[in-house]
Formats: sequence, structure tokens, C-alpha cells
Amino acid sequence: MSQCLNPDCLYQNLPKTVFCQRCGSKMVLGDRYRAVRPIGEGGFGRTFQAVDEHRLDTPCVIKQFLPQQSGSGALEKATELFKQEAFRLRDLGKHSQIPDLLAFFQQEGRLYLIQEFIEGDNLLDELQQKGKLREPEVKKILTDLLPILQFIHDNKVIHRDIKPENIIRSSQTGVLFIIDFGISKEITSRVITKIGTITGTPGYAPPEQFRGMVYPNSDLYSLAITCIRLLTGYFPQPDGYDALFDSMRMQWVWKQHISISNELCTVLDKMLQDLPINRFQTATEILSVLRSLQLQEIAPQVVSPKQPQIYSSPKHKATPPLKPPIPSTLPVKLVSTMGVDYQPLYKFLEQGNWKDANEETAKVMLKAVRKKEGDRFRVEDVDQFPCEDLRIIDSLWVKHSKGHFGFSVQKRIYQSLGGTKIYNLEVLYSDINLDVWEKFSKTVGWKKRGFLGLNYWLYYSDITFDITAKQGHLPTYPGLNELSYLAGFGFLFSRVESCKL
Repeated sequence: MSQCLNPDCLYQNLPKTVFCQRCGSKMVLGDRYRAVRPIGEGGFGRTFQAVDEHRLDTPCVIKQFLPQQSGSGALEKATELFKQEAFRLRDLGKHSQIPDLLAFFQQEGRLYLIQEFIEGDNLLDELQQKGKLREPEVKKILTDLLPILQFIHDNKVIHRDIKPENIIRSSQTGVLFIIDFGISKEITSRVITKIGTITGTPGYAPPEQFRGMVYPNSDLYSLAITCIRLLTGYFPQPDGYDALFDSMRMQWVWKQHISISNELCTVLDKMLQDLPINRFQTATEILSVLRSLQLQEIAPQVVSPKQPQIYSSPKHKATPPLKPPIPSTLPVKLVSTMGVDYQPLYKFLEQGNWKDANEETAKVMLKAVRKKEGDRFRVEDVDQFPCEDLRIIDSLWVKHSKGHFGFSVQKRIYQSLGGTKIYNLEVLYSDINLDVWEKFSKTVGWKKRGFLGLNYWLYYSDITFDITAKQGHLPTYPGLNELSYLAGFGFLFSRVESCKL
């Protein structure tokens, strides 16, 4: 169908209608964006699912500015907020888990912005369909969303409305997206202390937000509330009653409704402190607490069918697993689209032979782009690298290192440090983020401190081919110097992202 955008009409027309059959309004925005159906309504206007007719009817979202405020001052404020959302989406859409801004314009006296459409359910819908979340699922949500919030805060923006409805899980990839920056606020100083408009959703916003003051860790408070509601299934009622909050004592009482680990309880408690100074100050601080445990939980576990599984509690030192026998064949699912034989790589990783596995990785990557051993692996080869082969290589590394090594592990670390989906494609580009690369190379152990306290890029002979190396240390690519890493791995992370690893 074709949805009329006239707020006084909203008639559903037949597909490809040029002018509304009821009111005569033009059906297509900017001669390319056609609304299909309404999907939401708020204080600033309506949201419609739409298609981009210039891109083979690619799905998108139309946000129509239609404020409910009365009075010139309120209308001016609402208009400014809507324009600010467009500007912030333009900048924040660089992150792979924030919808891109596709267009912003005026038509027939009304403002519109066009966004990337994320097909999927928000976390509230997901809860209603599947029931309460378990602890590992909530930890996964935290480790997925915290890098996005760190990116938002690094770009001097506070979202101010983190809640399950504003977090969408892509039905195609399972990746989480943060949406709705309509009331986000730019950080004009280290913290915001000027009393301003009270915004946010009751039952999620922190105490300071209702006094017109917000800080970056105000979003962390709201994220913690989101987590405890997903864990318990309790939400604020229309009459104001909230089973998770004792209004007489002004305290959260969520822990009595669920049993979770002390580790997660401690993290959420600190995120939920009334005083902002007592909370985690950044999303990265929380990630540093959660990452190692979370990676162990989400990494695929590989155990030989002839060996017993060995489990370890986080409170006890893990018992080293017995080395399983090398299977004679690869799992059937590891099928190369390019006819590459992954048997040697599988065996090296199964044996814990990290050096030979690293060098075999370089060989199979050349084969996957139809090059011979000894040829140069160029950045343009990475851009066209077959996703299925990249997935095989990465899954082998992640499985056999128990989530310690792998391209996807490196990508997550890179994003947690502020890396975006617009990666550092060429060293000579003016927009290269050398600060992120400096942090990343130190985090994964590709640099070491040398003479006069300076950090030097490791030679290949200095790489640590052992599971005790820093997380993300492997795989590396033999023969790359620092400049090559910046370009080569920048392209590689971009490909890992586009292949949804």
C-alpha cells in the first residue's frame, strides 16, 4: 500500500499512487521516499515504514515532524530538537549499530528525516514474545550495547532515553541497534549543570534527569534499569506502581525478584547508584569488568565427542582441558565457497600450534581470493573477501582459543575503543583515527615499550604465539608493518562487520 502523509488524512492508497486519492497530497517525499504504513507516534510526530524508490524499494523510515506542543516557545523548542536529531544521526550513524541518516528536508511545509530501516523487534516486544531473559542473555546485551554508548558519549552526545523500546534486535543478523535520538543532548562541557527541559521516560531515567541535569553515566543508569526489567519482567504500571522500586524508601528492590550471580549483581548495583559520582563513569569501565567473563560465555565451545566436557566456575581456577585427538575430517558446515582446504588450519588450531595456524591463515586467505602463496595480499582483496570463508577462519580461531583469538574478537575490541564502521581505510586519509589504533595496538599487545619509554610496533618474530598472549593478539598477518596494519586491518574489520561476524 501507499500511505498518505497528510496528518489530517492518512488514507491508505494503492501502490504507486502519485497523489492521494482522498486529499490530493503528494505521495512521494523528495521524489523517492514512499510511506507504506505508520509504525509509531510520539510528541514530535509520526514514524512510517517506507521504501526508497531510487534504490529498488529498499526499506527505510520516514520521521515526520508533527509536534503537539502549543505556543511559539514550545514549538520553537520542539523544532530545534527535531533538527538536532537529524544532525546527531548524521554523525552517530557512522556506528554500525546506529541507524544511518539518509536525508533531511522540508516538503509541503513539514520537516522530514529519512533513516535506515532496521527490521526486527525491540527488546520489549521480544520479552513479551519469549518471556524473561536469563543472565547470560543480559550480559550479552550489556557487552553489545556498552561500546555503542561509549561511541555516543565520545561524540559528545547523551541519549537520555535508553529503554527496551529503543533497542532493536535485527531479525536478519541478531545485532542490537540503539534508536530514537529525539531527546538526546549535546555535552557542552564536562558535565551538564544548567537546569534544562525535563526529559526521559519515568521508570528508566535517573534522579538527576528529573532535575534537568544529565551526565554520560545517566545513560548507564537507564541501561541498568533496562536490564533488571528484562531479567524480572516487571514494568511500571499506568497508575505509577513499580514492583521494582520502593517509593517509601526511595530504593530499588529488584534483587528480591530474581537470583543472579554476585558478579552481575555488583555491576548493576553500581550502575544504579543514585549519585552519579558513585556510578561507573564510562561504559568502557563496565566493559573491562564484563568482557573476559562474557567472551567465555558467548564463544562457541569445541569438545571432541570422545572426550568429556570440562566446565569451570568463575570462582575457581579452570582445569586445563585434555587435548582432544585430531579428527580426520572437518565439520560438514565448514565448507569453503572457494574450494579452500581448511584441514591443515583446523589441525594446527586443534593442537594449539598457534604459530603454524597463524601462517596457515595467511595461506588460506590468499587462496580464498584466488592468489598463490608468495603473492601480496592487498587491501582491495579484503574488501571482496568471501564472507563464508572469513566466517570459517574466524570461527576456527574463536572456537579453539575459547574466544581469546579471532578477527571478530579483534573487531569487538576495536569497536569498544571507539572504532566505527567507517574504518581507517587508508593511512593517508585525513580522517584516520590514529588514537583508536594506538589504543587498539596496545590492547592486543602489538606494541611494546622500548628505549626511552617509547612504544614500538612488534616485529613478526616478537609476536607471542601462545594462549597466554593478550586477548585479540592473534591472528596477525606476516610481513605487515605498522602502516600496513592500519590500512590492512582497517579493511579487514570493515569486512568482518559487513559479513556480520
